[in-house]
Amino acid sequence: MPRNPLAGLSKAERLIGLGLLLVVASILGPLWVSMESNRRLRQTQQDLVRFVAVSQQFFVEYGYWPSPHMGTPGDMRYGRETDNDLVLNILRAVDGPGNEGHRLNPNRIVYLNPPGRRRGRAGIDADGSWVDVWGSPYQIVFDTDMNQVCVIAHSIYPNQSDTGVVVWSYGPDRRPDTSRDILSWMMD
Repeated sequence: MPRNPLAGLSKAERLIGLGLLLVVASILGPLWVSMESNRRLRQTQQDLVRFVAVSQQFFVEYGYWPSPHMGTPGDMRYGRETDNDLVLNILRAVDGPGNEGHRLNPNRIVYLNPPGRRRGRAGIDADGSWVDVWGSPYQIVFDTDMNQVCVIAHSIYPNQSDTGVVVWSYGPDRRPDTSRDILSWMMD
């Protein structure tokens, strides 16, 4: 039978050891929380930059944005009232809602292939939507009326000129239109 390593220690020695353990935990705990918060912020920023880049590549290839709502009056927002899976199916070359019969990505080019979502990691959730590291759907607006302005409806954010796509995350508070949102157009 293995020997108990604490058996030879006095009560005072055990309390001192416990105290030291608590001091180390009080130092390492906040450090870990800070590192995890920074990792989540970096991943979100990388996702935003990558999404804008692949959307622009798609536009160069096809001459339109990866949206099943091209040509409709006004611009289209995905992630709030309309799920962003419609866009992701196009960019992932999936034959499904938004890209039925591969009609919007006929060359079946995979521009983006996020992993399945896991706790603390961004990815595709069970419904096929692209969600951030906090579990909220990424918000996407395309210039579907092709006037070089992304109109961000139902938001505090001003319209964005000279761009065809903007994307953002609600951030760690998971609430829309707060100072914690992470915005693709503010990452210069």
